[in-house]
Amino acid sequence: MSLTQVEAGTRRESQSTPVEWQRKHVLLLFAGLATIYIILAVVRTLGRPLGGSQHLIYLADGWLHGHLYLHNIPPDTQDYTLHNGHWYVAFPPLPAVLLLPIVAIFHLSHEAVISLIFSLGVGILNIWLMLGVLKRLARRYLPGLTFAAAAWLTVLFALGTEHLFATMQGNVWYTAHVVATTFLLLYTGETLDKRRPVLAGLYLGLAALSRSTALFTFPFFVLLAVGFFSVNQQGFRRPVLWKQLFLFFTVLGTIIAGMLLYNQARFGSPLDFGYNTMNVNLFVRGNLHTYGQFNWHFISTNFRYMLLEPPYIVSHTPYLIFNPLGTGIFWTTPALLLAFLAFRYRERRWLAASLLAACFLPMALLLFYFNTGWYQFGYRFVLDFLPFALLLVALGMRTNPGRWEKALIVLSVVINIWGFVVFTFFHP
Repeated sequence: MSLTQVEAGTRRESQSTPVEWQRKHVLLLFAGLATIYIILAVVRTLGRPLGGSQHLIYLADGWLHGHLYLHNIPPDTQDYTLHNGHWYVAFPPLPAVLLLPIVAIFHLSHEAVISLIFSLGVGILNIWLMLGVLKRLARRYLPGLTFAAAAWLTVLFALGTEHLFATMQGNVWYTAHVVATTFLLLYTGETLDKRRPVLAGLYLGLAALSRSTALFTFPFFVLLAVGFFSVNQQGFRRPVLWKQLFLFFTVLGTIIAGMLLYNQARFGSPLDFGYNTMNVNLFVRGNLHTYGQFNWHFISTNFRYMLLEPPYIVSHTPYLIFNPLGTGIFWTTPALLLAFLAFRYRERRWLAASLLAACFLPMALLLFYFNTGWYQFGYRFVLDFLPFALLLVALGMRTNPGRWEKALIVLSVVINIWGFVVFTFFHP
């Protein structure tokens, strides 16, 4: 059975998706998870003082003063870039754009609290968007997806992945991840459902303006477009396919061109993103200046912390600890192992291949990166492709989750909440 036949069959059931039958339950699930997030954010503020690293707020403040550089210099200039006597924020600018109205009101007052509240709000929004993505998955590809399965997957996303820890940090690195996840979820939902190329390209481009690595999830749209338009009742529709791809990449290209112009205005070169001259921590500075931002030299280290590094049992509290340089994604979210079963149903294999391609390209790029993610629970860069990995989990699960599937999700939740507790109260 082709991808198009699956879509045609499932489209007829689009008005009776099992997930949509449970609207009240969907709202209750969302409200419950949002409440947990708010409680954990309060715990976060009580357990560890909110720190600095508010690059995005300082960047927005600089813009409000009419500069591309900082108007006010923070006490700690780590991970800022000094160029021609001015300090710049090299990180992609979209989160600072979203913070502009808030900074216009509060300026640099209470920036740590504002950043955490902003991150919390976006993180809660992402839970709702994840539910929307699962609805679209059910509508188009998995008509048998029950509300129970969707609920388990949503709980996994909200409480059993690095999204939880990232949302609770409220600093530049994690806020960028949380905002990028918002637009990756919008991109994923659009591609699964109506697949409008302009909107899909816009959402992906905005994700890349939060986390550049997100750009490399573009194969998801390309492969699904090819799968849908290559075969249908009228035969091969090459012109329609090329129009879709042309519009998609035109929007993406326009956003990339805007970023290159931003680089030109800041650093005098469209290809200078400001990373190679960034005032990074001494721990990674040597590697950055010796090998550059991307190099074969970093593959073994990144492979270890991305996939292999386990938690450690110690004889003192908190007894189970995590390496701050990273912990393998299958250790922190064991439910991701279900993704290996995504190809077992023939009619879902094209979708599974599209999702896998969206994971592999960012993973491959990150293996060359000079930094594992620095001080973190788990491996934060997994958020650059997490929505696609979780949909692979959805394809690997049964429509009514069994005992072992539930056990893996519960274990993922326990590990991520424990990781949050360890990093909040024990400061590894």
